[in-house]
Amino acid sequence: MALDGLIRTLLFTLRARAEEHARVDAILTDPLAAAWYARLEPPPDALQALAAAYSPIFQLGTAVRAHLYDLLTADFLAAHPRGMVVELGAGLTTRYYRLGRPSTPWIELDLPPAIELRRTFETETAVHRCLPCSMLDPAWPARLPPHAPQDLLLLAEGVLFFLDPAEIRALFALLGRHFPGAAVALDYLTPRFSPKARALFASVDAPMRWLVTDAAAELAALGLYVHDRQVVTHHFLPRWEALGFPRQHLLAGEGNVVIRGSIEAGVLR
Repeated sequence: MALDGLIRTLLFTLRARAEEHARVDAILTDPLAAAWYARLEPPPDALQALAAAYSPIFQLGTAVRAHLYDLLTADFLAAHPRGMVVELGAGLTTRYYRLGRPSTPWIELDLPPAIELRRTFETETAVHRCLPCSMLDPAWPARLPPHAPQDLLLLAEGVLFFLDPAEIRALFALLGRHFPGAAVALDYLTPRFSPKARALFASVDAPMRWLVTDAAAELAALGLYVHDRQVVTHHFLPRWEALGFPRQHLLAGEGNVVIRGSIEAGVLR
């Protein structure tokens, strides 16, 4: 199966969670990620991309970020027992299983090659389904099961910064039209995010194109109301320090930021 450009990054995040699961001081437990990664037979170009751009820093950042999304999702579902989750750019996420939510309606949306690969690992059910399409496709919202927007959580973990600003605007215009009032969790990068990491991902045809300079203004302009924000490198400080980062540098930096927010209606058309 061909895994080109951006789609190859699903191998990066799966590997990161699999390696985290194997640690004695694991931030999260993810036996399914470990099992899926062990079964993978990536094509040579994907292995070359992993060798070029994957690193212990990426691994830790992915694990911390996944943990923050787990907490946000669990909190939302505790407050919304009838909630539904849609993961945009889902890749090989195992959150549905990690959180133990077998009765929660859950949609994994990603490009067709990513969903094709995903379907080799799991069997869909009436509750847990895959949707093979681009998040920018204006037709996908109509393919979701009926649900009240206030009971909907949209997750966009580690994916939006691969879109360009025009695509980001188009996405949030689409969300504003169809899901006003829905909850959303996403993460963005700032210009302070490692230039070296950005160059490495660009070298494997996965450039990081959306960088946020003025978060308050730029997110508000998208029709996103921010409830709270968390910086990935502000969590699990001893693990970051073990990779050589001084604590004061970590606490001063804001490279990758996870936010919990909600979609406002009618801001973008």
